[in-house]
Amino acid sequence: MQREDLELNRDEPMPPQQSDWTCSACSLAWGLRALSLWNDCTEADAVDAIGTPDNINSAVGLVDGSGNALATVVRRYGVSATTCWPDWDTLCAMTAKHALLIGGLGWYHWVGVRSAELGTLYIANSAPGWMGVFGELYPDDCARLGPFAAVVIPLVRVFPSGGPN
Repeated sequence: MQREDLELNRDEPMPPQQSDWTCSACSLAWGLRALSLWNDCTEADAVDAIGTPDNINSAVGLVDGSGNALATVVRRYGVSATTCWPDWDTLCAMTAKHALLIGGLGWYHWVGVRSAELGTLYIANSAPGWMGVFGELYPDDCARLGPFAAVVIPLVRVFPSGGPN
């Protein structure tokens, strides 16, 4: 069941990551804070929640690049979370009704997505400047740094035509 009151604070601050392998934990912590699921979640809290060393560790970072371990943590809060491998246009379109955490396999990095506008993704990036990306992602970045995995968290409950019964 999905919580109906879920809102994303797109302006939630993203502190810089403290270790070179914790970008996925930083992204998860940002998402949990931005969704008001865990208001004081830190990078270290998120590492613990993801599960070290089986799901995240200093040797490889996030073990499964699909983001399944991140989605599992989000679901612990009674919130729907799935994973997928969307293309650029789908990523941009999903921001209207979803909170997103995304990771580029070629980038070897995870970020939170704040919003999309005119073909630009505005991101919460714990390592600004990594591989030339700061606070925005563009289509050429997607091609250069992908493919991208996404953890998708619905923000709006959508009913079939006619509304709920």
